[in-house]
Amino acid sequence: MMEHSLYRQIAIEGNIGAGKTTIANRLGKALEAKVILERFENNPFLPQFYADKERYALQVELFFLADRYQQLSKELLGDIFQEYTVYDYHFAKSAIFSSLNLANHELDLFRNLYSVMERFIPKPDILIYIHHGLERLSNHIDQRGRGIEDNIPKPYLEQIHLNYMRHFKEQRHFPIIVLDFEYSQAHSADDVLVQVKSVLQNNWPNGISILSC
Repeated sequence: MMEHSLYRQIAIEGNIGAGKTTIANRLGKALEAKVILERFENNPFLPQFYADKERYALQVELFFLADRYQQLSKELLGDIFQEYTVYDYHFAKSAIFSSLNLANHELDLFRNLYSVMERFIPKPDILIYIHHGLERLSNHIDQRGRGIEDNIPKPYLEQIHLNYMRHFKEQRHFPIIVLDFEYSQAHSADDVLVQVKSVLQNNWPNGISILSC
């Protein structure tokens, strides 16, 4: 059990394989919080996307955009009496991945839709981004054994991380804490959770702060 957090709405983010869902669930239990998990398995275009990214990128991103909007607009606005809420993705994930997977007119279309929806989604009180090195991410992806994620290229994972960092550097509305485990020997879920709990006990300035763990 965790006695308290200075932040009520807590977003956990990270690359594919960073352990977001595990940490969100464990933190939610510690805080007796409402937990909101991304419904990625609902996306019918995801298997086709991993097989043929250029052909199915727009479909997969539009489905995620609509589903994330529906889920977050309902869950974040629907329970004003819940003391804490923990969720394992931030709505901006749609903007971050679309900028990697789409181009030209498709990206323009997506950005127009995103900008309309984004204004209605509440901002988190704090966002914690879990960063692991590429080798560790690949190992985590292999260990969880989701067939559609087989053979995700490391350059793709690296670009996802760079897109997150680029996006975070432009944000000034809430604190963004990057927990950097890339060169750490302490990287289990227990290790990460200890760092996450520590972050939530302190006041942070808006914008990005990077902590080497």
